[in-house]
Amino acid sequence: MLEAATRDAERVWPVFVADPALLEKHAGAPARVAWFGANLRALDKRLREAGSGLTILRGRPEEVLREFAIRIGADTIFAGVDEDPVSTARDVKVAKQVDLRLVNDQRILPLGELRTQAGEAYTVYTPFRRALDTRIDEAPEAVARADADVSRLAPPENGDAFDAPESPHELPEAGEVAATNRLRAFLRADIGGYRDERDRPGLDSTSHLSPYLRVGAISVRACWRAAINAVERGRKGAATWRGELAWREFFAHVLAAHPRLASESFRREYDSLEWTAGPAADEALAAWRMGQTGFPFVDAGMRQLVATGWMHNRARLVTASFLVKDAGVDWRRGESVYLEHLLDADTQQNNGNWQWIAGVGTDAAPYFRIFNPTLQARKFDPDGAYVRRWIPELAHLPDKHIHEPWRAPGASPDYPAPILDPGEARQRTLSRYAAVRGS
Repeated sequence: MLEAATRDAERVWPVFVADPALLEKHAGAPARVAWFGANLRALDKRLREAGSGLTILRGRPEEVLREFAIRIGADTIFAGVDEDPVSTARDVKVAKQVDLRLVNDQRILPLGELRTQAGEAYTVYTPFRRALDTRIDEAPEAVARADADVSRLAPPENGDAFDAPESPHELPEAGEVAATNRLRAFLRADIGGYRDERDRPGLDSTSHLSPYLRVGAISVRACWRAAINAVERGRKGAATWRGELAWREFFAHVLAAHPRLASESFRREYDSLEWTAGPAADEALAAWRMGQTGFPFVDAGMRQLVATGWMHNRARLVTASFLVKDAGVDWRRGESVYLEHLLDADTQQNNGNWQWIAGVGTDAAPYFRIFNPTLQARKFDPDGAYVRRWIPELAHLPDKHIHEPWRAPGASPDYPAPILDPGEARQRTLSRYAAVRGS
């Protein structure tokens, strides 16, 4: 965004608006707001090193931006595209007051630009991925590096800081420098084993870049360029990682084309699924979100989420499947919990993945795919390293019992018994989905 502004304008004032409506929406996620604030401070530091800095405005964006533009004699407001519905409504109001130019700086291609031969939005990942690769091959400038002309940046109009709540847990190091260092560390040490090890949360071989991508501390274009370079150097795992970046793009394009998915299933027939309701659903949801289901792999994932604001991707899939497919709780309730805690909470990715695991989305997992939490644990955490890290009360158990503590003679009295029987839960789930499919 700064690059676009400094390319088109002689003088640029970097501004951040503390929008009360947006802050209120995220009030239930203090760690994420604190993470955002930490990255704003890091950005301000980088700008000040270049002789500029952030000007902080507080109030309704359509009002404070208009007033500020008049005061400094600015003709145009440049802003990054934000696909969140609240943000979209905000931008409509701002555009009525000032000349607003929205810059696509969150996605590789502007949303809606990739279309099928029939002119429709893609709803299946594989052809979307092929189309994305083809477009970038034909127009590599889509992921080309673009740097701002810092000589055109003006000093800040005030010295205020963004007031962020205190995080309930320790945050990663924030900012562009930290994000770049994390990318380099991943490329140097982890990407070689990414294809084979990315599903092993005990090995922790993923990039950990999603929180930085979410706040714009690093761009998806920079990651895509790094993946291409790694592929060209023969780095095993780089092509797989690029595929994960493409999934991120896919879900954003899907939700932009079908905004109703923010609250509805893509497959409309599944909106009539009979979910577990009443106290039974509330109790299952409470046990799940506190990491007290009695299934160690599920509980380890949820405890990691609450303690760090991040969860390994394989654990995200298994914990989500457990809530929806085993406990029978509406996927939207689980989606809300993830949004509450994740530093990388992105409506598009969160929604797309929950609908995928629930079997109700576009390119969805089959309705009959139900991840058995114990079998998943044995496969992806065979030595129990992940479970032992996040459930210390089970750390003393041998490998053969670590994922089934109820079978261990020395099980901890502090760890709960399983809240359900996976076999019985599977049959209930299949019956619920069959009722919809046969109606």
